[in-house]
Amino acid sequence: MIPKDLPTYYRLHSKFYDLTRWTFLFGRYSLPKYFPNLESASRILDLGCGTGEHLDHLRKKYPDAEIIGLDLSTDMLCFVNREITKTIEIRNEYYTLDTFPEDEFDLILCSYSLSMMQNLEEVLESIIFHLKKNGMLLVVDFDSTPFSWFTKWMKKNHVHFDSNLFELLEKHFDVEYLITRNAWFGLYTYSTYLGSKK
Repeated sequence: MIPKDLPTYYRLHSKFYDLTRWTFLFGRYSLPKYFPNLESASRILDLGCGTGEHLDHLRKKYPDAEIIGLDLSTDMLCFVNREITKTIEIRNEYYTLDTFPEDEFDLILCSYSLSMMQNLEEVLESIIFHLKKNGMLLVVDFDSTPFSWFTKWMKKNHVHFDSNLFELLEKHFDVEYLITRNAWFGLYTYSTYLGSKK
């Protein structure tokens, strides 16, 4: 039985998340090579940071930045390296327009988190609100699949292939680059995207 709400889903999956997700969350581990250059003393949000895979990479790339990792799952955050939490703020809450002030971040990173958000348009509006002028959004996520059965299966696992994620990103942001690749012999595609606030 697949849990119908995300906190319960990740209460189960957090225990083996990092051991198994390499098999289908492609592009996740190579994302740091796409980190953009930022001004010193930048503010960065890792939205849906999960177990903190990217937090240490962000800390090393931007040593003088103020970095926040936010996730709705307490269970996932329990696996964040304790050393990281000494220098990076970790927040356990849902992300909404009211979570942060306007023009707060130079970079928002989303690694396989946007496709799990049902209210995607609202989330993107919040991201735009929270990004500074010329702020950057870096995303790696599921893109599309030609198979309706796979769309239905992934939806049961809280992944929404039918949200046209990257079309929406191109609508709301100026594209710096967009790289799309096939996974599992065309079962689905995933994309890495960098965009700037219009």
